[in-house]
Amino acid sequence: MAPLRVVSLLPSATEIIQLVAAHCADEAPFQLVGRSHECDFPPGLEHLPMLTAAKTQWTNSEDVDRQVREALSSGKGLYSVDRERLQQLAPDVIVTQSLCSVCSVDFCYVQDIAAGIEPRPQVVDLNPQNLQEVLADVRRVGQLLGQPAAGEAAAAALQQRVDAALAAVPAAAARAAVAGAASGNSGDSAHNGSTAGPSVAFVEWVGPIFVGGHWTPQLIEMAGGRHPLNPCKAGGGAGKSFVATPEQVAESSPDWVVVAPCGLDLPTARGEMQASLAPQSWWQELPAVKAGRVVIVDGNQMFNRPGPRLVDALEFLVGLLHDKPDLIPAGFPYERVPPAE
Repeated sequence: MAPLRVVSLLPSATEIIQLVAAHCADEAPFQLVGRSHECDFPPGLEHLPMLTAAKTQWTNSEDVDRQVREALSSGKGLYSVDRERLQQLAPDVIVTQSLCSVCSVDFCYVQDIAAGIEPRPQVVDLNPQNLQEVLADVRRVGQLLGQPAAGEAAAAALQQRVDAALAAVPAAAARAAVAGAASGNSGDSAHNGSTAGPSVAFVEWVGPIFVGGHWTPQLIEMAGGRHPLNPCKAGGGAGKSFVATPEQVAESSPDWVVVAPCGLDLPTARGEMQASLAPQSWWQELPAVKAGRVVIVDGNQMFNRPGPRLVDALEFLVGLLHDKPDLIPAGFPYERVPPAE
């Protein structure tokens, strides 16, 4: 039997598919035959045809935000799809998402293209909003690709790492995180040092400021911290990312600031922080900035994609927030910003 032909239009899905393949007992009975322009991990995908492209052009954070808002308000999508090439690849399965209109190609557009392929491929919609759902998607992809045992093994290996990371969280911070998650509003925790974990402001875009949403606040709370600007809902992730004013960020008085702009690598994120945030007086007065507790992360690789490497992000947060650098995965793409003078 010929292997299933799979197209992934979502970077996190590509990572899940390849992880499941790595856990197959024998050669995987499926083949990744096409990808999006953002599918760049794991290494070795460069030869696969890129089927999507961004319509926006990178300039700076403020201008890209303008481009995105104009495109969405006019009803235009943010991505193009090489319809002809996708049809030529004759996939059996296309994996995409419908959670975020900014993050990937429009789901309805993919369905429209799939309707023109004979036989019509199955379109799989992955929309995890918390870490549990990411692990569930690993199992789900294994099932869909005919390898349930591989999917289960891959998810179990990730869960084992999650459990180890949680075991490294100091007991007091862990209790505070559990209490906050149970209440569904960790933002109510007092800034009392001994019983509440460190407060974190997670910046997902710098111009304007978007604070982290969905799985990101959950990872912070699992690591024993708090994310008052967008706290977790009971038993899962938080609401979606949203714009916060400088006053709101300042009032949250974060112990730590994590700058991990969506879609940007480390050098670009550094440049955007230095251009948009560092010159601002409100930023310079943040306790975390004064104390040198600001980190810049390659958010594109480590936080923005709801895939297997969110476990790396969790391990990083545990190591960062509790001064346990040995827990931070080797090569994790981040840098610490020196204290403001």
